[in-house]
Amino acid sequence: MTDSFHLPKISLEGLEKIIIAYSHVPDNPTLDILARLTKMGAAAISRNNKFLMDIGVIAGAAEKTVTPLGQKLGHALEYALGADAQAYWREAISSNSAMMELITTEDIKRGMSEKDLSAHILDVSVHKKHAHTQTGARCLIDILLESGLLEQDQDMLVAAPAQPAKDKAQLFGLQAADSAPDTKGSAPPAALMGLPLAGQNTTRPDMPYIMLNLTLPETEDLAVYEKIFRALRENLLGLPPLP
Repeated sequence: MTDSFHLPKISLEGLEKIIIAYSHVPDNPTLDILARLTKMGAAAISRNNKFLMDIGVIAGAAEKTVTPLGQKLGHALEYALGADAQAYWREAISSNSAMMELITTEDIKRGMSEKDLSAHILDVSVHKKHAHTQTGARCLIDILLESGLLEQDQDMLVAAPAQPAKDKAQLFGLQAADSAPDTKGSAPPAALMGLPLAGQNTTRPDMPYIMLNLTLPETEDLAVYEKIFRALRENLLGLPPLP
């Protein structure tokens, strides 16, 4: 049987407010400070600490502090960085073996209704069934959906299949998808994409050659980089938009 774990005692929206508040006070936050930031009662925050510790968002004994993962998740939630938030939720859930066992059972792989999955979560958690734990089971389902570990298939909830990571350069359209590592006798990736090579200005022959050095923001949200490279391609190089 899956090992037991704690459940949140609040909705996903409320839990996100608590995580964001923790991320704002990295050094020994008190419940009073968190309560002011979230506009919640101190008891409501405290009831969710065991779950947040289970998934590595906060740590500590009597005094709880936000972890590096919790701080990154709080930042992603606060600024609505969807892809980042999904990745950090996934990392948090993946750090708890009991929760990962929960979503790898054969029943979930085949698909379960929300009611059946909620009941299953309560069976393997440390809690008995009552109003708070039913809210917690629903919150955990919402987190699994947000993390991409669980998918909605009509009226069923199904464990998401593992997806291979894509090469970032291919995602941004900076190299041919089928380009081989051995480039002997082949054109450089820039030429494959119709970009000017060093010392050339094929798009604007009337303009001098200019080299730009860019400092890109540190983020795991691929959409940010995609927008940057698309803007450079279209506005600076004068190339047609990518499909």
